[in-house]
Amino acid sequence: MSSVIAREVSKGMGALPHEGGVAFRVWAPHASVVYVTGTFNEWAPEGHIMVNEGAGYWYADIATAKIGDEYRYSVLILSQNKD
Repeated sequence: MSSVIAREVSKGMGALPHEGGVAFRVWAPHASVVYVTGTFNEWAPEGHIMVNEGAGYWYADIATAKIGDEYRYSVLILSQNKD
């Protein structure tokens, strides 16, 4: 990804199309793990794991995703129960 596209994608949220695919960013501050799934990976339950960028933001860049693909996030929150 070019540095110009990287700067544009780093500012956005949701699905962020660019010349090499689509980047995805979501804010999920309490998540332990986040996946993005959609028509680009046949709705695989744990399709593409997202990277924790810190401050509650999660990111994935998927080369096979394109404009018009449907998608959703799967947010897992693991219990911190300390009984």
